[in-house]
Amino acid sequence: MRRTTPGVTTALLLALTACAPAMVPNTFTELDAAEQRRICAATPHVGEAGRLDYGAGSTEGTGEGSVSPDYRLECPELGLRVDGQALTVTAASLDAALAVFNGSAFFLHYYADLRVRVADGRVDADDPMTVPESLRDLVTPIVVTVTPLGGPARTLLSGGRVTPVTLEPGTIYRVDTRTRGTPNPWPSVTIDPLSGTIQATIGR
Repeated sequence: MRRTTPGVTTALLLALTACAPAMVPNTFTELDAAEQRRICAATPHVGEAGRLDYGAGSTEGTGEGSVSPDYRLECPELGLRVDGQALTVTAASLDAALAVFNGSAFFLHYYADLRVRVADGRVDADDPMTVPESLRDLVTPIVVTVTPLGGPARTLLSGGRVTPVTLEPGTIYRVDTRTRGTPNPWPSVTIDPLSGTIQATIGR
């Protein structure tokens, strides 16, 4: 199994996200140690536009509390940081990192409830032709590409057709979603499946 040191992982993630939109810094919310412990114990999740939700109902985006971007949260099994338009999630595994996003985040959704499905070694997407025929003209212009580290971009979705992408296990890759009209909430997402790290651009 290929392993990546933290320093190398950071460099690789930065290389993949180099073409992301320029970051727009916001006022950073400093959470003190007591606040961090309280939020870590209250099921923190990432919600709409990178908002930090916590407390009962946080998995649905209706938690008892929230923190607007920008912020940094360090829990024993989870790290969350939003700085401008950049979100970074670090968790024990890719599945754990993906589970951090609640329903209000629409993470990796390319249209309404239709999603890109990511895993270590394979990227797939929901069939766009399941939408009503009257809406298909809105879906067919959407293009989703998958770019493995050091390799060319591969088309996952184009013209209303899905072509699953298979990668070597452990490959770091980027998922880019290009839409026409309404911006995608997460236009560029970089995934390191071995380290459980996700770095994403927030569409605003």
